[in-house]
Order: sequence, then C-alpha cells, then structure tokens
Amino acid sequence: MKKIIVLTLVAMLSVLCCFEAAAKKKAQKNIAEVTFVTTIDCKNCVKKVEANLPFTEGIKDMKVTLADKTVWIKYDTRKTDVKKLEAAIEKLGYDAKIVTPAPSAKK
Repeated sequence: MKKIIVLTLVAMLSVLCCFEAAAKKKAQKNIAEVTFVTTIDCKNCVKKVEANLPFTEGIKDMKVTLADKTVWIKYDTRKTDVKKLEAAIEKLGYDAKIVTPAPSAKK
C-alpha cells in the first residue's frame, strides 16, 4: 500500500513539473526586448526614468544607461507594445527612438 502511495505521489510530481515547464516556456514566448536612445542627459533624468517607467504595464525589467543615453526594456507583449513604451518615455519628458527593432518589425 505504501508503494502505491509513493508511486502515485511521484507520478503527480512529475506531471506538475511538466506543466510548470510548459507554462514557463509559454510565458517566454510573450517576452520581448527593445532599446531606445533617449534625450536623458543627467543622473536626475536617469533617476526619474528608473522611478517612473516601471509603473508602465507590461514592463518586466529595464535598465537606463546615462553614458549611452539608452533605455533597455524587457516587456510582456500581451500587455504592452513598443509604441506604448515609447509614449511612456515621452510622457516623462524625453524623446525616444528605437535602436533595436520590435519582434513584429523583424518579420
């Protein structure tokens, strides 16, 4: 009886692991990256973007680099797109130009 319970638990854990792996793979399909060149020109500009841009829906990760005047963004394509991200940067008072193309632009 104990062997049946143990085997059942092992089987259930295996199935759960497969579902988890499939969910992660599906989630990765909806993640894209884009880099913008901006008009940020000081540390305060960087702080302003870093403090406010993460509130934009769909942003998963981001990095602002003053030396290159760039904003790199990893985002969920189901929740936002490049135009909305560009608008969010411009709403903060900075011009934004795409450096790396969006996934849809590559096709």
